[in-house]
Order: sequence, then C-alpha cells, then structure tokens
Amino acid sequence: MNAPLLVERPQLLTDLAYERLREGIVAGELKLGQQVSEAQLAARMGISKTPIREALVRLKMEGLVEIQPQRGTFVFRLTPEQVGQLCRYRAMIEVAALREAYATHRKELLQGLKRLVAEMEVAERSGDLAPLSRLDMNFHFELLACCPNPYLRAAYELIRFQLTALRQRSPISNMVDSHEVLVRALERGDLEGACRMLETHVLENEARYIAACGVD
Repeated sequence: MNAPLLVERPQLLTDLAYERLREGIVAGELKLGQQVSEAQLAARMGISKTPIREALVRLKMEGLVEIQPQRGTFVFRLTPEQVGQLCRYRAMIEVAALREAYATHRKELLQGLKRLVAEMEVAERSGDLAPLSRLDMNFHFELLACCPNPYLRAAYELIRFQLTALRQRSPISNMVDSHEVLVRALERGDLEGACRMLETHVLENEARYIAACGVD
C-alpha cells in the first residue's frame, strides 16, 4: 500500500495566506495602491511572516501586488495608460475566443450566454444588483470556457484577477441590454456584428477602471 500523502504545513499556510490576501484585494478590503506590511498581515492571520512573504510573491506574479525594493509592497494600481493597454489586450483575447467558441461549440456557447443573460434580468428586475458583477464576469468567462484554444485561456489568466478587482470597484450600468444584444446577434448568425459589440463593450470599461484606480 502506498504511504499516505502528507500535507506540508508551511506550504499549507502559504496557500491559505495567498487565498486570503487575493480575496481581500479582489473584494476591495485592501485598497488599490495601499501599502501592505508583512508584519501586520502576519499578526492579523496569526502566522509567521514567511508564508506571507511567499504569498505576496505569488500575488506579484498575478499582477495583484507590486514589490518595490527599499519601499515595500503595495496593492496594484494601474496608470491610465496601463488601463488602456489592459482593456485592449482583453478585447483582443475575448474577440478571438468568441470566434473560436462560435466555430466549434456554438450550441453550448449560446446556451451558456442565454442562461447568464436570463439570470441578469432576474437580478435586475428584483432590484438585487449584488449578483450582477459576478454574472457579468461569468458571461465573459463563458467565452473562454467554450473556446478550445488553451493559449487564449492562458493569456486571459494573466489579467483575470486584476479585471475582477477592477470590476468590483466599478459601477454597473446598462449591463443586461448590452449582453442581450450581443447574444441576439449570435443567434441570428451575425458573428462579425457580435464581435464588434463585444470589442466596444470591453473598451467602454476604460474610463470606469481609470476611476476605480483613483488616477487622472
């Protein structure tokens, strides 16, 4: 019989610290641009500084923190130029993913998008706006989920957590209508029109994300 797998406690603590810090950044508990202290975070979590330090390195790789020598560690905050670059990068990936998903998994794609739009409509009619941000994220994730190209999915992972954090800090407006129009275009076979709508929809977020970063 194989020996039981042992959980390495230091690694477990690093994973827990990483997940807790990532959640805090994405959910808005930690402000964009805020300096974070390894000692304070360790005290709050009741662990040593080592797993905190290792967790911060992982978060740096995901673009959620910036580690600046001689200055400290800060929650990410993008400049207006970086926000524009992020939005254009996202638009290119999502449009490419939509094309491939439509070509290879059209039925599954439409079913998933229609289901999400229906859930958005229910939330909007009930006045419960809290789920709308999550449903919006899931709508765009659906494009990648139905896309057979693993390189596009990997490219999206590079910005996924930054996007989620920015969405959580941005007001939602006219979301249901814009998604519903896109789905209708796909249903009638107008892929090119749907791609143009998707690109416009993504790029329209630039001003909101700049405002979320608190920069001019």
